[in-house]
Amino acid sequence: MIRRNRFEIVGQSLVFAAGVIIALVFVSIMIMEFENSKKISDAVNENMLELAASIKDNGVMMYDGVRVTGADVLNFGKRYFYSFDREGPFVLRIIPAEGYEIDVDTKSGMEAVVRASGLREGPCYVDPTEEYLGSVIQNENGMITHVTFTYV
Repeated sequence: MIRRNRFEIVGQSLVFAAGVIIALVFVSIMIMEFENSKKISDAVNENMLELAASIKDNGVMMYDGVRVTGADVLNFGKRYFYSFDREGPFVLRIIPAEGYEIDVDTKSGMEAVVRASGLREGPCYVDPTEEYLGSVIQNENGMITHVTFTYV
């Protein structure tokens, strides 16, 4: 057996204890950095969602008071209702030449309008060559509730 000096054992114990302390400090720093990166990631994600909503609202607001064709009305509906599974962000109201109102608030409702317009028949028919005037209605909080396209 190898005989060891007591001072040698104490020195090795101190080195081992220092290694454990350094490892604990390193692990603590890693946990703190993980938590900080999680907070930063959540903040960036929230800002990106707000930016996307703002860009989407600006895209809708550009139709306020603008004359567009029926094809543009259908493309507008596809853009904003095909990206949502259940409900759209607002109600799309189309008032064709006949004067009745078509209210669309779901993807399936928009599909019915597109199908009727493609067949050029039915109560939801929107003629792609006619002109419509757009108007955007917001509630008191600035949220878009209705977008209306009226035959001109």
